[in-house]
Amino acid sequence: MNFDMSFEMDENILSDEDEDLTYEQQRLKRMKKNEEILDTLGINQAAKTLANSLQKKTTRVKKNKLKTTTIEPIKRSLRIAHLSNLGESSYKIVPSRRKREISDFVEKLKDELAITEPVNDFHKLPSQKFVHVLRSLDINIPPMKVIESGIKSLAIHPSETSLIVAAGDKKGNIILYNRNSNIQIFIAHKALVNCISFCSWDLNKLFTTSYDGSFGCSDIAKNTFDIIYRTEQNRINKKSNSTTWHSEYEKNFLIGNDSGHVEMIDLRIPNKIINSAWCHERSVRTVQCHPLQKHYFLTSSETGMVSLWDIRSMTDKSINPILQFKHPKVLTSSFFSAHGNKMISTCNDNNIRIFNTEQLNLAATKPIKIIPFMRRFNDNDFQAKWNPGREDAFFMTSMLLPPRAQVFDCDGNVLHDLISENMTMRFSAIEVHPTQAIYVGGNSYGRINIFSTKKQLI
Repeated sequence: MNFDMSFEMDENILSDEDEDLTYEQQRLKRMKKNEEILDTLGINQAAKTLANSLQKKTTRVKKNKLKTTTIEPIKRSLRIAHLSNLGESSYKIVPSRRKREISDFVEKLKDELAITEPVNDFHKLPSQKFVHVLRSLDINIPPMKVIESGIKSLAIHPSETSLIVAAGDKKGNIILYNRNSNIQIFIAHKALVNCISFCSWDLNKLFTTSYDGSFGCSDIAKNTFDIIYRTEQNRINKKSNSTTWHSEYEKNFLIGNDSGHVEMIDLRIPNKIINSAWCHERSVRTVQCHPLQKHYFLTSSETGMVSLWDIRSMTDKSINPILQFKHPKVLTSSFFSAHGNKMISTCNDNNIRIFNTEQLNLAATKPIKIIPFMRRFNDNDFQAKWNPGREDAFFMTSMLLPPRAQVFDCDGNVLHDLISENMTMRFSAIEVHPTQAIYVGGNSYGRINIFSTKKQLI
């Protein structure tokens, strides 16, 4: 630490013989004398000691800021895994020194935040009882910040004894969360995670698609993350080819791409494409198999078209749709209800449309109800989704203030506003538990909000 005190010290430092010196020579002499005085008094040494002490203290504070566990994936042996054709597409998610830590975390996920008073078959309750329970929901657990970046996708584990939430963020991270365990962040993808789901036949597995063009599988029990599929680049119109959505199909998966393709992949063999079809000229937004007639699948697209396809007709060439549901603008989603009797679409013309798909014929392509909603320009977070197991209720986030999510009936009536004084901003993603009266919303600041009955969760 240097002090320039040439003007602050007493002018008597200079003697009469120094009067013939130039101004600059006098200034330098003053500075030298001042330094000698400071050294004599020990001030210079004290200043250096104080500076070093402050520097060490600042370093310690920075280290203590880390509160979550972030796990960097390390490359797995491609030779042993027989994955030589995928380059860097498969990773071991947990370094060996972290195996015990993650194993403990998985056990805590099963034991903590127990669902103490489950609402059995919530989604199958008669309409009046369903609405009665719905109106009792509130945020009874303080919102938790689980990641620094925005949450873009959510999935809730189907366990009826413990609440486990998985979230995908805009940077490619996968987050596992419950209230009492440490938050685990897996660095899995290199871009936004747009779709995330727990496996229906192996509940330890979590599937994700990302704008980095990959489809991956996380195995919570084995502590691994594998890239199962990666899109081809520049296949159509020399555009990048992102994966946009996925849907289970008889232990295989349908993957939607922004090239307009839908591809069926075999989970047992990485990057094994069983069938492929070019369905739309622009991006596929969502893809979903019919809940009962599994050979049919539904797509929504940027072209403003919802289309129904037959898997048995998939070829490398363009495929002919069974039905087409025209919309005036870009779509963000389309989904079948629990038994496939209805279909709901969300369009950028600020309208939700409901179609009667009990009979898959031309009459089904005309909406039976059009419900307006508010959205921000070019905002794709709005997706109307059916309550699982029901044909008469759907939910989505809202632009209304104060911030809220809303549950509607098929006539567009609001059954309940999911709103709370603890909710400070609108959800960028929202999901409901497969069987329980639990809604989970995530926002663009990385916070998780849980709506439940007062006694449902510890």
